[in-house]
Amino acid sequence: MLTAPDKKYKRPLFAAEDLTKFYKEHGPKIFPQTRGSWPEVRWQISPLLVREKFGDSRLANTLTNVVIPTFDIKNLHPTIFSSLTMKFKPEKNALLSDIAIGTSAAPTFFPPYTFKNYDTEFNLVDGGVAANNPVKKVGNK
Repeated sequence: MLTAPDKKYKRPLFAAEDLTKFYKEHGPKIFPQTRGSWPEVRWQISPLLVREKFGDSRLANTLTNVVIPTFDIKNLHPTIFSSLTMKFKPEKNALLSDIAIGTSAAPTFFPPYTFKNYDTEFNLVDGGVAANNPVKKVGNK
């Protein structure tokens, strides 16, 4: 969220304080309290809410270079969204809202997040599924 651009002013769309406000306001819906020892797996955050925050910003629009690790649960392979390589792989120039939801979909808490971009379907969960330290995967590319 900190690299999403404010198109009018060419600066970050959000400040760090905005993230705190977002989670305080929406956290109870995203991470509801459950009974028992295991959380229920159900999607609580609205993709429309995230899209409303990010607008139509895509990976190519980020203000800095970013690397966002995810894991495609249907195809069983890591999927790295990188502003450095997406010009060679236009299908990865996805909406920041879709990438943010996909990389946040921890399987214990949320189902995979599916979206299409340039006729490529992504079925994403948290990148930590492929590697507990996803940075190592990125470094090996």
